[in-house]
Amino acid sequence: MPNVEGTNQYGPKNYPEDGILTASFKQYTRERLTAPQQLERLKEEFNIVIGETTLYKLRRRLNIPTMRNNALAPEEKVQAVLNMKEHDVAGLWGVEQTRGRLANEDTDECRQILHDHFDPEFERFPGAQKEITRAPLRTFGPWHKLNHDGHEKLGSQALEMGGVGLPIYGSKDQFSNYILGLVTMPNVRLEQAIAHYKLDLIEVHDYRIGLQDITDKGSETGEMCRIQESLRLQAAPEYLLDKWPPAIQLPSTRNTPIEGFWRWKQNGEGHTLRHVLLAGRDSGCFNPNDEVQIEVFYWLWPPLVQERLDLYHDYWNSHRIRKQKGKNGASGVTPRQAFHIPTSARPDAHDCSALGGEEGCERAFHFISCEFQAEADHAWINLGSPEITLATAWDMFAAVLALIRRLRM
Repeated sequence: MPNVEGTNQYGPKNYPEDGILTASFKQYTRERLTAPQQLERLKEEFNIVIGETTLYKLRRRLNIPTMRNNALAPEEKVQAVLNMKEHDVAGLWGVEQTRGRLANEDTDECRQILHDHFDPEFERFPGAQKEITRAPLRTFGPWHKLNHDGHEKLGSQALEMGGVGLPIYGSKDQFSNYILGLVTMPNVRLEQAIAHYKLDLIEVHDYRIGLQDITDKGSETGEMCRIQESLRLQAAPEYLLDKWPPAIQLPSTRNTPIEGFWRWKQNGEGHTLRHVLLAGRDSGCFNPNDEVQIEVFYWLWPPLVQERLDLYHDYWNSHRIRKQKGKNGASGVTPRQAFHIPTSARPDAHDCSALGGEEGCERAFHFISCEFQAEADHAWINLGSPEITLATAWDMFAAVLALIRRLRM
């Protein structure tokens, strides 16, 4: 019997605009999601229930490239790899890191290109490193346990550049390995600064909170833990404090989910950023005894470091986790997929978040004053608003500094 109404067992569809759908499909390609995983994400994000045939038709209509079949010519793919490696000043990105980053730019086929142009990097062996002993982690799903920690390999003591530093604070979901926040801050040892970070994190994630925050025993996390306890009591009073503590403080050596992430971050971006920062010190370009140079440093470097952190943040959440048989948390999927579709990682996993209420906050911590920000922006605009990259950062530092001095005369 003919289908007069034109609908099937999946019911009528309310598709989003093509631009929104295209962006989502490209994100699925970056994560290398299978067709069933893409269908799960479409249902979770847009409440669309379709079959694989319709999925393929939609992708073809929107001209969505796959990882292996994209519109780039061979020479364009080579150039894309070379452009990406320009950001790897320390030369530590191998095939998987480079491929994962290129996936965010719709480019693949990089192994042979890397061997052709960066073959000596494959011959290095860093030697054995002492690993943190890990115990099996037990979680019910995303938002059950969130690990928070600061990272100071770019802090003032580590850089030894006369007191300037760019410390980082981050948060990671224990079940999915999903990074919820990764920001550079003036000081990650201030209690009020970390409290504002916590409130900003809640706001960014639609005012959702996890069941339990896990931090180290530093004094800077005290107010953060009190905020978590207060909001948890309001949002999920059925979870008793003695059985389900809203916050736990552990020694750094036991806060392994986030501590382990810092090693990956350091190998991915940290060495490169540190290498470029120290080049300015060693070349004499930066004088820490000059107050104007310190202000120009903080005008230029925090946005550039944050840009690199954002890129690594996206790369990490889209990379595929190594499959481990019997693992309680996510394996064989991307952190983003496990975070949004918990059952794709483990059939009995579920979202453990609670709605915490609109407890937003003002961003109270800046590296420089608004007045100097405007002054430096004005100088940069007068220079023609050139792009600032890791390769040009110190040249731009010198040019902006010189123009500010000239304009102040």
